[in-house]
Amino acid sequence: MTLAPAIPTRIVTRILALPLTLAAPATAFAQSAGKGAGLNYSLIDLIKFGGLVGYIIIFMSVVAVALVVEYALSIRAKRLAPEDEVSKLREMVALGEYDAVEKHADEDGASFVAKVVAEGVKERSRGYGAVVKSMEDTADSETGKLLRKIEHLNIIANIAPMLGLLGTVMGMVNSFNQISVAVGGVDPRRLAGGIFEALMTTVMGLIVAIPALYMFGIFRNRVDSIVSDASSEAAGIVEPLKNHRGAVG
Repeated sequence: MTLAPAIPTRIVTRILALPLTLAAPATAFAQSAGKGAGLNYSLIDLIKFGGLVGYIIIFMSVVAVALVVEYALSIRAKRLAPEDEVSKLREMVALGEYDAVEKHADEDGASFVAKVVAEGVKERSRGYGAVVKSMEDTADSETGKLLRKIEHLNIIANIAPMLGLLGTVMGMVNSFNQISVAVGGVDPRRLAGGIFEALMTTVMGLIVAIPALYMFGIFRNRVDSIVSDASSEAAGIVEPLKNHRGAVG
């Protein structure tokens, strides 16, 4: 069996550093654009321009990083279909120790493959077809749990740019409102400066959304790959049940 490999640490590190990498050009642009006008914005200044909405986006970025780390540790072949557990289940089924299989699956931290095999074993008295059907249903249910788990990254990837747009609209409304009540003519530099600050929340939202969406795709593909391999392994484990005739384990 070929299981999906874990994401190397160096790749995870690079992904987590992507928001700062994407933010660097924005900082450089602000500094170069402001040389003639005496402006020199640091990354902290740009974050402050985002206001309350910007801080919410930053909080979401922290949550996204935490989720990526948690998923990288929990959604692995070694967690969902550990080789030692697969061997143990194969041996128990071959020896007819069905009650032991069910008891093992009821333990805390039981793996994906253990739960699938145990549900199949419970239907052994109804024939091999019922065993396979029960395993397929359990696999679908457990896969759904994993996909719902990683959906949080997709939600962040969708909400972050919307929050950024909201912050931009609010900032532009405030900017134009200040200009409308200003005495005398409208200073184009003041208008441009207000719009520049307002647009920063959109930039922040995209910086969070792009890597979050990318990592969501990686974990979704990983779930599909590991579940496919684990399901095939589970089917191989219960092969002896094809000759089962309702014996009690």
